[in-house]
Amino acid sequence: MKLTKKIAAILTLLCTSWMPMTAQQSSFKKEFSKKWKNSLEYTIDVAQKMPESSYSYKPTEDVRSFGEQMVHIGEGMAYIGNSALDFQTVPQPANTNDKDAIITYLKKQYNALSEAAETKDASYFEETTSFWAGRMSRRKILNIVFNHCTHHRAQAIVHLRMKGIKAPSYIAW
Repeated sequence: MKLTKKIAAILTLLCTSWMPMTAQQSSFKKEFSKKWKNSLEYTIDVAQKMPESSYSYKPTEDVRSFGEQMVHIGEGMAYIGNSALDFQTVPQPANTNDKDAIITYLKKQYNALSEAAETKDASYFEETTSFWAGRMSRRKILNIVFNHCTHHRAQAIVHLRMKGIKAPSYIAW
């Protein structure tokens, strides 16, 4: 009887030790999807706040204009994101001062990446793949995409503030 209890305890320990890893793998896709939708909404709010006449605004000559920042967010999704997911990217607008074209581009680029992620099962994100910075999990690459978007959106928010425009309220995870 004592041996049976010991075996049961060992089996319980072994099974439950796998749970955190399995939970992490299965929750990444759900968490990423929610964060990605919020990122889209927040980015579009930032893009909407700037008047089109100020899309060419640069606080200093050696930085991107507001419109260039917005386009660069989409470029990063395409370039970095395709290392993790194979998806059809959207051509960027020719004019970085065209507010409507940039907003449409961002929405399509966000959605293209989102749709590609939705087609994958949870284990796919844990696979490692080639990346210019070395092999890493697809999950980590998608987190890099998310961070890149956050970084450049924050720079665009600085543009808004320097123009005296109140930035939209933060949309978190």
